[in-house]
Amino acid sequence: MKDQFATIAVLLTTTFTFAQHTTPSPATTFAGSADAYYKYDFSGIDNSLSSFTNSHNSFELGMASIEASHKIGKAAVFVDLAFGNRAAQFTYNDDSATFMIKQLNFTYEFSDKFKVTAGSFGTHIGYELLDAVDNKNYSMSYAFTYGPFFNTGVKAQYISGKFSFMAGVSNPTDFKTTIEAGSSQKTFVGQVAFLGDTGSAYFNVTSGSSNPSSDEYKIQFDFVGTKKLSDAFSLGFNGTYAMTNNDFDSMLDGEWFSLVGYANLAIKESLSLAYRLEYLDAKEATAALGSLAGTSVIGNTLSLNYKVGNLTIIPEFRVDTASEDIFSNSDAAPKGVTAYALLATTYSF
Repeated sequence: MKDQFATIAVLLTTTFTFAQHTTPSPATTFAGSADAYYKYDFSGIDNSLSSFTNSHNSFELGMASIEASHKIGKAAVFVDLAFGNRAAQFTYNDDSATFMIKQLNFTYEFSDKFKVTAGSFGTHIGYELLDAVDNKNYSMSYAFTYGPFFNTGVKAQYISGKFSFMAGVSNPTDFKTTIEAGSSQKTFVGQVAFLGDTGSAYFNVTSGSSNPSSDEYKIQFDFVGTKKLSDAFSLGFNGTYAMTNNDFDSMLDGEWFSLVGYANLAIKESLSLAYRLEYLDAKEATAALGSLAGTSVIGNTLSLNYKVGNLTIIPEFRVDTASEDIFSNSDAAPKGVTAYALLATTYSF
């Protein structure tokens, strides 16, 4: 009898162990993208004061991104690695140990309405996104260039019907570690969003140290709205306002704002036209905006998107007009207008 019980126990144990090893676990999902471009500045030199297109008469590699995500139960992880000039500018504060990490975060869903995310994640500020495949215009707005890029910390999100609420705290903006920041000061982020059937609205805020090594404090308010008017035509808008204060030197106080409009027209399934109009007012901005401080700029960008499978070809033409002579020609003569054309390609997989 003892031998029979022992045999049954072994069979049950073996069956249970086999079942454990053969139960399939959720697969890891991989994705990625890449982009490159050629740009010709009609001034004969590079006059770009926005992100990622700082070249002239040159073929340039943009960025290669590799993403991986995995979820089991209520827990998930997302890893986003990048290589190239675009990634280097995005992670401009990082050293060699972390510069390839665009995003790395962990999420736990307490319910279908409430979740918490910890790690490094792209900013909630603005309309445009880092990866070229996610934008209709290849070049970036000034609002994107001088707004925050990412935060490293923890945030919580609650969804109620068509409304979403987010709040969080992070290291100083655009820093993955306080060791590199040289400060343990924290940045606070928040968002209230409405997601409708044909449109959306996002009210965003970020508040904290703009330069951890100084006594500057920055608060930025941001609004993003989208509206789909038909299957072929949609509009977007981004309004952002940033204010910087210095506790010890009022001469370093400043502010700037940008108003950006977007229009997207689908001519046919594989062909669309994107127009961006931006007004940047940096007349009261601090030196953090570089050559743009003390001026205002109107930017006009027209981009054609031609899709062949996962490949998108983007011919683009851009003209920026400034209130001051912040641009120059090949003879170093200052001027207030600059224009360039570029041809970009993006691919997602």
